Amino acid sequence: MFSSILKRAAALVAVVLISAAGAFAQTGSVEGTVRVNENGVKKGVPNAVIDIYRTDIKGHWTVKADKIGHYVMLGLPLQGTYTFVASGPNITPTYSAGIRITQTPVFDLNVEPGDGSTMTLDQIMAAQKSGGGPGRPAGPAPSGADKVKAEAAQKEFEQKKKEGEALQSSFDQARTHYNAGVELTKATPPNYQAALSEFEQASGVDAGKHKAMLLLSYRAHANLAEAHYQIGVEQFNQKKREEAKPHFEKAVEAANKAISEASSDTPENNPNLNNDLVIYYNILAKNSLLLVQHYSAANIIDPTVKALDMAASLDTANKNKWGITKGDMYFAAGRTEDAVAAYKAVLAVDPNNIDALYGLGLTLVAGTEKAQIQEGANTLSDFVAKAPATDKRVAIVKEALEGVKNAYKVEAEKPARRGKKP
Repeated sequence: MFSSILKRAAALVAVVLISAAGAFAQTGSVEGTVRVNENGVKKGVPNAVIDIYRTDIKGHWTVKADKIGHYVMLGLPLQGTYTFVASGPNITPTYSAGIRITQTPVFDLNVEPGDGSTMTLDQIMAAQKSGGGPGRPAGPAPSGADKVKAEAAQKEFEQKKKEGEALQSSFDQARTHYNAGVELTKATPPNYQAALSEFEQASGVDAGKHKAMLLLSYRAHANLAEAHYQIGVEQFNQKKREEAKPHFEKAVEAANKAISEASSDTPENNPNLNNDLVIYYNILAKNSLLLVQHYSAANIIDPTVKALDMAASLDTANKNKWGITKGDMYFAAGRTEDAVAAYKAVLAVDPNNIDALYGLGLTLVAGTEKAQIQEGANTLSDFVAKAPATDKRVAIVKEALEGVKNAYKVEAEKPARRGKKP
């Protein structure tokens, strides 16, 4: 279930959408989509090229859109005024001038079908002067002091541009690996082994450099964790238990990294932040539970339980589910008192919760005191009464109740008799 949720989420964020640009060392980012009008329907232009010219002082950047026409450009000086030019195969080059990214961090360009030609800034300026748009008016000749200031500003700009280009290159490479990994997980059948390498490379992006990189980093770590989980499960089912274990451990590590980084993000940068975190907690929970159940990894229980409490505070609609997971983890580790407390906390809110009844009943009948075993038999009897007949656990519980009867001479009591002294 969690795997399918992640896949859907990954498909939605494969292009690493950023809802709002943030400043980083006086630079910012801009994103958008290039769309072409085809018979009244606007479609993204795959691999469109966006040339960005700074017009208050000299500057030029180029960024390439992805397969759905979406682009992200990092490292643009915030104080600049820009002209955007979109070009690409089978479209007419289109420009828009006077853009300030502080005011327009998301900038889409709509184009028409055409011959795929390009357009330079000189051609744009000529078009503006000839009536195609406002031209740049002539001003007074600059003074010597103005020239010195202009040269200093240009020098600073060139340095910032180099830094921005390095930032963009790092982001583009990581995003390419990330998107390649997502495509591999969506293949039929999914190729998680190949995806693993792509997500590993994507997760190496420096999350501290830019908000876009932070977003990409924790989503790459989450997908890396899921890929490890899928590979581990496949090996485990093939009776390769020891080969599977490192994958579950690496999945826990990557999921914790994703949670840590995502927890430092803001809804302004990622409007789906809470939903993403819930998915990451799910990945952490399922891998941790496997490690506790099958590899006796007692050392991860307490930190994972703290994480589950955080998940419950975010995912309040499913709070009981997280409580049951805590109980299952405690039960697998033999921490009976903690397991009983976790299951009973759920039942206090939802007395008919069959998962909590099942976990609590099994925990209690595994005890040594007759009163505890009796309570466990009663709880399992309630489970049988309330669970759908199609629930595969019903047969297991009936067998367990028969075993308790034979071993301890304990049978489930009718509800009316419970709590009465013999």
